[in-house]
Amino acid sequence: MTKLKTISVLLAIGLMWVGGYLLAHAGDSPTTENRPTSSTTVAGDSTTTVSHQVVAYYFHGNVRCATCRKIEAYTKEAIDSAFTSDLMNGSVKWLVINVDSSQNKHFINDFQLYTRSVILSDLHKGQQKRWKNLDQVWTLAGNKAEFVKYIQSEVKAYLDTTR
Repeated sequence: MTKLKTISVLLAIGLMWVGGYLLAHAGDSPTTENRPTSSTTVAGDSTTTVSHQVVAYYFHGNVRCATCRKIEAYTKEAIDSAFTSDLMNGSVKWLVINVDSSQNKHFINDFQLYTRSVILSDLHKGQQKRWKNLDQVWTLAGNKAEFVKYIQSEVKAYLDTTR
């Protein structure tokens, strides 16, 4: 009987998590690409001299699960391996940010974060023109090759807007 209770509790927890997720996303549009309502600049980016820059953010909190760490590592690897020259010349920037730090909480509203996320921000002359939540990272975290391909194609698409 104890085993049945354990399974029931785990099932209830799982259903609550799924319900919370669905509730949090009720009314979400099918696309996660957004344009800012105001002119947004990237914090700490005043030294950039490139006219077009793609910033890839990984947002995390104080508590980090194994999947969260995997998403960060796979994203970094995808960007480092495909965009070496872009990283060096500043047209691509990789930032890891803890949104539990008080100075970074604004990112939750800026990018409508509801979980740990990879966000691409498209900047032209330092001004954010659009951004996109790469929400497939959670689905693809179990398949490194597909994950890396997804990140690289999304970054390339943002870079190609002015190339």
